[in-house]
Amino acid sequence: MDLLLWIGLFLASLIGLVYSADKFTESAEKIGIALGLSSFIVGATIVSIGSSMPEIATSLMAVFSGDPNALNFPIENIIGSNIANCLLVGGVAAIAVGTLKVKERLIDVDLPFFFISSSLFLLFIIDGAFDWKEGIVSMLLLILFITYTISESDDEEKKEKKERITPGTLAWLVTSIVGIYFSSDYTIESIQHISALLNIESAVLTMIVVAIGTSLPELVVSVRAALAGKHSVALGNIFGSNTFNVLAVAGIPSFFGTLTVSETAAKIGIPFFIVASLGFIFTTTDDKIKKWEGFALLVIYIAFCGKLVGVL
Repeated sequence: MDLLLWIGLFLASLIGLVYSADKFTESAEKIGIALGLSSFIVGATIVSIGSSMPEIATSLMAVFSGDPNALNFPIENIIGSNIANCLLVGGVAAIAVGTLKVKERLIDVDLPFFFISSSLFLLFIIDGAFDWKEGIVSMLLLILFITYTISESDDEEKKEKKERITPGTLAWLVTSIVGIYFSSDYTIESIQHISALLNIESAVLTMIVVAIGTSLPELVVSVRAALAGKHSVALGNIFGSNTFNVLAVAGIPSFFGTLTVSETAAKIGIPFFIVASLGFIFTTTDDKIKKWEGFALLVIYIAFCGKLVGVL
């Protein structure tokens, strides 16, 4: 009975976390535009941060929990989410439309930042830890990424009609922040209890279930954009989200405690992280992701999940 209750709480917390993050992004976006920020700047900052909010919030709560084992969570969360974004989100989006076309700007700007940030993340965790000094470097690179992205935008994209900030928008912003706080807190607590009751590593739940749950916003955005013919949005969302994950989701929590790498993350997560990142880069270098490549990405993701649960 305890197991069912904790599983129910976990699912409810994960749904609440994703929903609250979505409402946070929506209300913060409206406020940003009302304050005179352009839609492009809002997209490059608020929306990007909002899509990574589930990962940031749960990672912070893991560090604040006081449990030494929970310090593994942020790294496992990043690895699982980025693998899901590259293989699951990228694969489904490509299959949904047949062929995803890649614009030159993504190859020239987003892809290099994605590669550099992912490589830097791997370099930092190779010794089994990620501390505040590495967090500072990550945050500086994140600021550089945002600044460069904004500076490269077109003048037309910087023009936006101002809108009035309504009490309802402010109320949703506050409510969503409260929702994110409690949802992320109960997500971490339920993971710890479920792993103990089932006698399985929390890393397995984090890198599969939590990763898929927190990647749902990226999946919905990318598939919708791909079906609408906005292929650059679909792919840019994956590149941007992964860049934010390795820089912000690791960088921010590291200021409150040194993050650690679990054995499972080191032996299974990191190798698949490398394969997923390089595989996604490889499929986009010819300016398109074909349908068969989408299926290939999904097969690799299934292999990753199978390896984690011990089937393969």
